[in-house]
Amino acid sequence: MKKLMLIMALFIATPVVKSQENIYLVPERANMRINVAVQIAKQLKDRGYDKIAVVYMNTSDLCALTAASLVASLKTLGVEAYYLKGADPDLPSKIRNLGANWIYLAYFGERPYEEVQGALNQDLRILASGFERANLIVHPSTLGLGFLAGVLVDDKIGEFLSRSNIKGFTVQQGKAEMVSVKVKDLEITIEPEPLPKKETPKTPKTPTRKRTR
Repeated sequence: MKKLMLIMALFIATPVVKSQENIYLVPERANMRINVAVQIAKQLKDRGYDKIAVVYMNTSDLCALTAASLVASLKTLGVEAYYLKGADPDLPSKIRNLGANWIYLAYFGERPYEEVQGALNQDLRILASGFERANLIVHPSTLGLGFLAGVLVDDKIGEFLSRSNIKGFTVQQGKAEMVSVKVKDLEITIEPEPLPKKETPKTPKTPTRKRTR
């Protein structure tokens, strides 16, 4: 938790001159994203996810904040996680070098829709050029606002996503819920992702006394 508070201080409490003030990083906007990131981290931990590379939109301070919050929360819970800035042609090699099992995509941050769609398309093309398929997790706003659906006009990305294992999150009344995402023939299907079944502990046999003659 100390790590998370330190990162929050860097993003929120650092003084800036008025001309450089970012209206998107006021507490009301930032706190909502931090709360969602903490919920998502807990769900990923509870579901057994590990080694997660969080790739965020390179032009969005809010996406950077979300990525930092998520990674800090995951690490606090004992989950190995890393964050990587988008628009990097070396993303596939960096993800391989980290040994990441999952790639988390965080795109929106209240930026213009065209800008978000362009950034997501660009980074998914980079991933598609470096991986045959991937394990992907899609951030709530990236999924819910239609940006993932928007990439399907690119055949290369569509084929890459159809081969990939995709999970995502939605937020209903402030609560994050995990979903399974299927891509086929330019269509996206979203279904609830059930919690993994927990093994029921076996009841130990009642000790019996050794018989004596």
